[in-house]
Amino acid sequence: MYTQAEPKYVEALKIWKHPALYYNLSLTLRNLGRPPAEAYEYAVVSTQYGEAPLGEDRYKDALSYIASVKKENALVSISCGHDIEARLERGDQLVPINCQRFERLLLPGSYIVSASSDGVPIPATKLMLAAGERFRYQLGTESQRRWAAWKPWMVLGSGVALAVGGRFIHVKARDEFQAFDAGIDACGGCVPGPEQSSTRARARTLQTAAIGTYAVGGAAFVTGLALLYANRLKPELRLTPLQDKALSVVPVAGADENGFLASYRF
Repeated sequence: MYTQAEPKYVEALKIWKHPALYYNLSLTLRNLGRPPAEAYEYAVVSTQYGEAPLGEDRYKDALSYIASVKKENALVSISCGHDIEARLERGDQLVPINCQRFERLLLPGSYIVSASSDGVPIPATKLMLAAGERFRYQLGTESQRRWAAWKPWMVLGSGVALAVGGRFIHVKARDEFQAFDAGIDACGGCVPGPEQSSTRARARTLQTAAIGTYAVGGAAFVTGLALLYANRLKPELRLTPLQDKALSVVPVAGADENGFLASYRF
């Protein structure tokens, strides 16, 4: 019975948008086990002119149903830019977000908001919804770095500074080796004395220090390059809460389409 009644009420609303027809369609959808969001919107519109068009019993029933749905679900409004394609995910449930107009009753819980901008995927973000509450968000993107921009450059600069320091130590080691060789040549290839031995030991120490400094500086330089790459600007999703505005939701039943028209009062 209810299956046959639904299309009849839809057709009737194209001719006469009477609150009783909205109520009957809402009641039909409830009995068909449709998602609360569908029946809820029609119930809301059926009560917009008060009790008179419906009668006391049906008016109270509609109000009771509206209150029950609001208490058990979350009312979510999301707006976003035209270059963003977004959706809500929860388990197997997938809800596309119409960025021009998205107003939806959803079950409470945790949702994943995934999106892409100009076809490029953006890392997802989470959205927590509580029963009985209303949420209004502006969905947008914001470019973020993992760390402050100066940190990778500091590591890279440290590597360069260490390499320069290593070069200075290397030059000092070379000078000490040259001084040692000159001393040996001066004595005609004699066995190194204490002074020459000290010079050679100092040269070897400086050479070892130079090699170590080169190694540490090179590692810091490579690490800095890797950090620069990892710290490049990346788009992230941002859900910005909006101040509440009065919302009016009106079902639309036309010759070519059925749906809901939402308007806001600022």
